[in-house]
Amino acid sequence: MKKIPRIVPWTSPEEFQQVHSWLYAESPNLRELGVKRVKAWSSRGRVPHAILSTAAFVEASLRDDFGYGKITTHELRLLYSMVFVRFVNGIVDPAQQGVFASSISSIATKLHMPLWFVELRHAGTHERLPSLQILRNGCKHALQWLNENFWSSQMPWKSTQVDGMRSMVFQYKELRKENMNNYETNERDPSTKVVKNIMDLISEEYIRELLISVLLEPGVLVPMAKKKRVLARDLSLSQESIQIWMPMLNAFGEKWSTFGDELIFGMLEVLTRDKDDLKLDMSIPQSKSAHTSSSYRMTLVAWIKHILNIYYIENTSLFTSIEVNDILEFCLSKPNAYTQLILEIMAERDEELNKSITPFLNYIKKLLHDNDIIQNVEDIPKITEEDMNAEIFKLRHELDKANKLMKNVSSEEVILESNDDTMPSNKEIAWKMHDLNEWKPCALGCLPNGQVPCLDLPLELDGPITVNLDPIDDINLMDTDN
Repeated sequence: MKKIPRIVPWTSPEEFQQVHSWLYAESPNLRELGVKRVKAWSSRGRVPHAILSTAAFVEASLRDDFGYGKITTHELRLLYSMVFVRFVNGIVDPAQQGVFASSISSIATKLHMPLWFVELRHAGTHERLPSLQILRNGCKHALQWLNENFWSSQMPWKSTQVDGMRSMVFQYKELRKENMNNYETNERDPSTKVVKNIMDLISEEYIRELLISVLLEPGVLVPMAKKKRVLARDLSLSQESIQIWMPMLNAFGEKWSTFGDELIFGMLEVLTRDKDDLKLDMSIPQSKSAHTSSSYRMTLVAWIKHILNIYYIENTSLFTSIEVNDILEFCLSKPNAYTQLILEIMAERDEELNKSITPFLNYIKKLLHDNDIIQNVEDIPKITEEDMNAEIFKLRHELDKANKLMKNVSSEEVILESNDDTMPSNKEIAWKMHDLNEWKPCALGCLPNGQVPCLDLPLELDGPITVNLDPIDDINLMDTDN
């Protein structure tokens, strides 16, 4: 299945990281470049509020450092206060959910935001403006908070961070085994704290690459012991697996609306990873890797069945946003024994769907059956001498037709050449046939050489420059490799 796209104003992750390094650089010249680039992003599309706040704090500090004699102390206090008001409101407002509004301080506490940020916002809005020294100190701490709570979670994951995520998942597993009697977790349950730490550690953008990949490792959703995996055709998960993992999956589903889709599609990609693996044979010795064994994949199918049952029958809030049509399209486009089982599960739960995909299911069954027959060498029909003679006669007939066609084409070319001789030699043909070998695919928005054009305007057009930007020879504004 196709991964859910995310549209961002930066051209690559490298550009995103470079702008982060500019905004938090020691050099004021580089920080100025970071502010300018964020403004360019704003003209391209929607920019996360945390990035806009970071650029606003950096710009305010630059005005403070290099605006002596050009801006008064009162103007600086107004500037800092407005940045704080917009910063706190933009972080807190999206968390306002429910019929009755919650206090800003309570929401800030849930978001791990220092309460004195809220007090600065309140003073700048309703009371006497805070002193310049307090605002400067607040700007410094706000940039640090944004770096720890936003920018750090957007950076590429290192192997040590993946190991940390894996250890937390297995820690949750052990804690849940100690409390197997309670299906639902509560705030006092130690496993609940582990789940919250996992959700605080990553952003929704990295669910597939980090969280889903860890959940699909042997020993997590799929037990390490093969005797605990799903082997029967009923595809029923053990009650132990459901009690251990469903509280965590429920929490992730409430946190991220796309989690259900990401989990199912991650499983489907594993089930269809080997293109030649069309046959389902539980008697094959498990000599392959853990991710390709039949028992591993059958357990994944059982998890998909469990999730689809929740979607069709229980209709709980966790998996109501699943795109069933996308799952259907994926399974039909990559038929094998495992996707066939998933299609049968979906057809069993939906009568209208059953009527529409029955012909496709019959075709997939025939495809798998024919594949089993071909794999058995003894069942391949033998070719007789009569069959060979008939095939030779057919080929000779086709060859005669091709030779006659070539003769006709040659005679037409001679006529065309004679007509060309009568045309004036000094006239050029208006249309020319381009060499097909020189044509290459090119992505939308790229130049013919495959490079993204530099659309940046001169920095001077953005308004007055805060600092004296000396020419920087070793920095290319479009170079995102450094």
